[in-house]
Amino acid sequence: MADIANTLGGMFSLIIVTMLGYVAARCGFLSADIRPKLSGLIFNITLPCTILASVGEVDASTGVEAITWSLALAAALFFVMLAGGSLANLVMRTPRAERSLYLWMGVLTNTGFIGFAVLESIFGGPSVFLGSIFIAISNVFLYSLGVAVLRSGGARSENAESAVADGKRRRRTVDVRGMLRDMVNVPLVASLVAMVIFFAQIPVPVPIMQATRMAGGVTSPLAMMLVGLSIADADLAVVLIQPRLWGFTLVRFLAVPLAVYVLLAPVVPSALALGVFVVMLAMPTGSMAGPIAATYGQDGELPAQGTIVSTVASFMIVPALITVMNLG
Repeated sequence: MADIANTLGGMFSLIIVTMLGYVAARCGFLSADIRPKLSGLIFNITLPCTILASVGEVDASTGVEAITWSLALAAALFFVMLAGGSLANLVMRTPRAERSLYLWMGVLTNTGFIGFAVLESIFGGPSVFLGSIFIAISNVFLYSLGVAVLRSGGARSENAESAVADGKRRRRTVDVRGMLRDMVNVPLVASLVAMVIFFAQIPVPVPIMQATRMAGGVTSPLAMMLVGLSIADADLAVVLIQPRLWGFTLVRFLAVPLAVYVLLAPVVPSALALGVFVVMLAMPTGSMAGPIAATYGQDGELPAQGTIVSTVASFMIVPALITVMNLG
């Protein structure tokens, strides 16, 4: 497990890069219109390179155990996040009309951008490979069951507005093709290729590994600068004074991961796999939570605010969790 000093140093480095993104946005070097292109660059090019490059850093003697446990924990990740969101709703007495949105904020998390940056800064390259396994498996549930949870809230809103056509209630069709498209993406393919390379012990030419490391090296700084851009675009005076959002964040992203670690520490022999699981569980709401919610007829403003609050909180939550794990 990473020591506390390295954890704090790594998180502080991420905060500095995030602030650089904030300053760049305020100075006009970064703007909202460039965010989709940068996100696409990270998601489709640099992040897959990071995943592929991480294979070479996994110790074959210990990697099999860590990967085996990562597969098992990854299958449970979405359901733990969903249960954590439900618990947070219960504790915070979330209004019925907003419960599906809060659940969505609890399951669509920033495991891809911030998650990999945090894992690499705390645990090193091998954790990125394991993190890709978590994302590949949990995304299957996210874009099926997760979207179903979100749609349930949108359906209630639509019913309340009495959407009727020709005397019959209109039904929203399920975009199965869209869900499959979201599940099958470049990082998922890169994760599968990485696992094949690892288990089959396929030798990768040195120039290719060096190229993937070089390209993947920009993933973390670009991702954190995008976080800084999101913070710069938000009205912090309004976003950061909402007690229910803060309460939900503390329960879902701090209390739940902490409780999960306490329960699983005596059971899971791979400290690295468990550490990755806890960090993934603690990652803040993703920036796409608002736009996707709006796509399904929900209010996208609340998830957008939740992204800012949980992201700001994550810079305190993650060091706290790592400190507890080191004490254990």
